[in-house]
Amino acid sequence: MRTTAPSQAPSSPLPTSAPAQRPQHCAFPSPRRRDLLLLPAAALALSLAPPPAPPPAAARGLFRMPPQRLANRYYLVRAGEYMYEEMGVLHTNPVAKTSVDSGLSPAGLRQTARAALELQRIGACEDDCWIWPSITQRAYQAAEIIAAANGINRSHIVPEYSFLDARGLGAFEGKSLDTLPEVPVSSM
Repeated sequence: MRTTAPSQAPSSPLPTSAPAQRPQHCAFPSPRRRDLLLLPAAALALSLAPPPAPPPAAARGLFRMPPQRLANRYYLVRAGEYMYEEMGVLHTNPVAKTSVDSGLSPAGLRQTARAALELQRIGACEDDCWIWPSITQRAYQAAEIIAAANGINRSHIVPEYSFLDARGLGAFEGKSLDTLPEVPVSSM
């Protein structure tokens, strides 16, 4: 078996420089270029790090006695009189809830304006205030009037489906309240 000596790489026509020598009189080694480039990234990572967790003795549990008092205030306001109510007609069809015909009557507009001014007088919306009206046209109109009088942004009006709306009166639907028989108190 014959072995050959490894071939020598051709020498480069360019002169090679010897590795840089660090001066011996320096107490700290000179920084490398790579270290200088990584320095801003390290500083950013340290600034974005979350603060250390509080010691276990200072941590708050989920259960506190006595419980902290809630500061929410709620005001219940009924929408003013609506068109069909003014005519004395029962109108509970859920399809017509958002119809313009189911909006506030002129008397309902006055009632709602009085309620809005009363809420303003008692300072109901001095802090952050939200309004949750029913999805009916009259309730949303009332919410807009109250919001305008109290300086509430329209984005703070949140329509809410309500299970309390009158509906399903069957044969009495669309009839005048005057023509309906009275229900005796004993049958309630």
